[in-house]
Amino acid sequence: MEVKKISFIEKDSRVIFSGELTLLTIDNSFEKKSKHLIKSGVLIFDLSNVSKVDTACLAWLLAMLELSNKTDCQLTFDKLPKDLIKLAQLSCVDMFLPKTDSKLNQ
Repeated sequence: MEVKKISFIEKDSRVIFSGELTLLTIDNSFEKKSKHLIKSGVLIFDLSNVSKVDTACLAWLLAMLELSNKTDCQLTFDKLPKDLIKLAQLSCVDMFLPKTDSKLNQ
């Protein structure tokens, strides 16, 4: 099975991710690129086009939150995949993920 590399597009204060956010795709290159996204102000990570996630995705999102807190950036997440929400709940870290999508509270 072919791994779908992760990519992203910046649109104003929204970053739209596409592909798989997994241990296989979150490599050093991706981490360096994604760290440059975190600037002061408001930022939304839109994961609506993410097709697969694992615990590496969850760890990466938490690391991005930590970095955003250090740089005065208000980072929120929109359209988190259901599998990611389940992983966050199982890991008891779901309350740390600031979400903009009201459908996630179902």
